This record gives sequence, structure tokens and C-alpha cells, in this order.
Amino acid sequence: MKKILSIAFLFYCGISFAQNSNGIKLKKGQTITINSVVNSETEMQMGAMKSDYNTTIKLNVIDENAETYTLNSFIAQMKMNIDGVGSFDSEKPEDKDSQMGQAMGDKLKKVDTYILDKKTGKTTKVKKEGDEEGGSGGMFSVSDEDGAANAAFFILPVGKKIGDSWSDSTFSKGITTKKTYTLKSIVQDMASIDVVGTITGTKEQEANGMTMSMTMNNKITEQILVNINLGLVTKNNNTTDGTNAMDMGGNQMEMNIKANTVTTVNF
Repeated sequence: MKKILSIAFLFYCGISFAQNSNGIKLKKGQTITINSVVNSETEMQMGAMKSDYNTTIKLNVIDENAETYTLNSFIAQMKMNIDGVGSFDSEKPEDKDSQMGQAMGDKLKKVDTYILDKKTGKTTKVKKEGDEEGGSGGMFSVSDEDGAANAAFFILPVGKKIGDSWSDSTFSKGITTKKTYTLKSIVQDMASIDVVGTITGTKEQEANGMTMSMTMNNKITEQILVNINLGLVTKNNNTTDGTNAMDMGGNQMEMNIKANTVTTVNF
């Protein structure tokens, strides 16, 4: 009898996985709030530099069709403190006129549009005239809305059981991100997933009229908690540890970076 019940239970779990892996489920008019807290330490030739960030990004579901959702995104609030550079709080009027405030001013409240694929959970930014190349190239940045939009969604592959592992790899703007996922547990609709991976490669972008190249060699670990019925992440704890090399105008600098990012998603 116990064996029969065990088989029945496993069969039920399999059906549950299939039902809960049908894609992203949102509603038009829904608002998703993403908060990220980043603590990092960078060691350079000139010494160590610590930085702290606290950013809130809003995603609004403005439209949908059979295959995709259309999302509007903007940075609602940002706080940062960087050793030797200064601090900034978007909620303080006096900070908007500071050097950091002027540098961040064009990012705050700027509305970007994304197309979210219901089946894959991947987002694609709708390019606008004047958009600059940027972002993190795979390493989640506090001000990286592309990273935030993708971090909010996760689809558990159909048929995965507790203890199963699977891998994927992406390439964007010279950066390769490889990840291996392991399903640790499921309690009702909530799944816990451990992730290990690497971020490697070289990317270039314009900064203050100069071309800057960044070579990355980072290891990452993540613990993800996701609502598998909706395809929405509720929490992601990410640790990044590695060595990056920056080249700007022939000046080279090597940096050892350790960063912890805790992202929570409310919907």
C-alpha cells in the first residue's frame, strides 16, 4: 500500500509540475515592484572601495496578446553610497543638484518598454531613439533595468523533480553567462532553486566620450525562490566574486570584486 501511495504521490507531483510550467501569468494593469540591495567591495591598486546601493524599480503591465506581455519600467527610488565618491538619495531634493544626482538624473523616472515572452520568461527592450548601449552584460547592476526585468521572471522547466539539475548559456555584447540550476525543494507553489555559474568575456561601451573595455572573469552563486504557478521570482540572493580588468584610453586597471545582491519582488 505504501508503495502504491508513493507512486501515486510522484505521479501527482509530475502532473503538478506540468501544470505549473506553462509560462508567465500576469494581469493587465498589474504592478510589479523590484527592490535590490547591493553591497560590494572592489580591491584595486589604489586600495579597497566599498559601495552600497538600494534601488526600487517598478514594472507595469500595460498590454498583452496570446504570446507576450508589454511592460513599462522605471526606477522609482535609488540610494547609493560609494567610498571616496559620495552618496545619493533620490528622495532628498538637495541631492538632485549634487554631482552624483546630475549623473543619475536622466535614469530616474525614465520609462522604458519591454516585451515579455509568456513561454520563456525572457524580456526584450524596445529600443528608442537616443538609447545608449550599457547595462551589465550579465552581472546584475543596481541601475540595470534590463537585468531587473529579467530577474523578476523564472520558468521551471516541465518535468523537473527535486534534486534535478539543468544548465543554460547566454551570450550578449561579448559576455558569456553560464548557469547550472538545481531544484532543491517545492512547498505548494514555491520552488527553491540553487544556481552556480560564470560570467566571462569582454565588452566595450562609450563612457564620457571614450571607449571603455571591461574584461570579466566572475563566479556567481544564487538562491532563487520562485512562484512556479505564476513564473514570478519572489527573492533572489546573488553573490558575485571575480577579477575584472578595465581599459580606458590605454590606461589599464585590474579589480577584484565581491558583491552580494538581494532582490525581492512584490506583485
